[in-house]
Amino acid sequence: MRRVLLRWVPFASFATLGVLFVLMVAPLDRELVLRIYALVVGGLALATLTAATGFATRRTKSEFEAALRRRPVRFVRPEELERLERQVALSVENAADFHYRLRPALVAAAEAAVWRRHGVSLEQAEDLMPATLWAVVRPECEAPLDRRAAGPPLHDISALVDEIERIGP
Repeated sequence: MRRVLLRWVPFASFATLGVLFVLMVAPLDRELVLRIYALVVGGLALATLTAATGFATRRTKSEFEAALRRRPVRFVRPEELERLERQVALSVENAADFHYRLRPALVAAAEAAVWRRHGVSLEQAEDLMPATLWAVVRPECEAPLDRRAAGPPLHDISALVDEIERIGP
């Protein structure tokens, strides 16, 4: 930045020496010479400010240009999906985890599907879904007696999700 500002100093010095020489030697109108000198020095000042502004804008990026530039889309797995995957993994291992962690998500999905498709609540939807799904999502479903028993296998959970998808529109 300093170099940009000092680049015009020799020109200003030369102009000043030229004006002093003209004022001492030549019989010209002093007012005219000083006006021309002021015009030259003003032009040098404007050129310096323009160069300094150009230098400053090159160093910092414009917020406007940054806003227009598209940022690369980074693939991020949704947090809800990761949470459901953990719940499924735990549910396969433990019946209590299936009942208390994954079953509420299945109930919510079945309730939404029944409401969208048939316009009824889950309590009234026993006849609208297969018995295997109803056994899991029914409102009065009790917790397993052996909480440490293995949960349903993954293909059974997948079948439940498929049944919920068949209910939906």
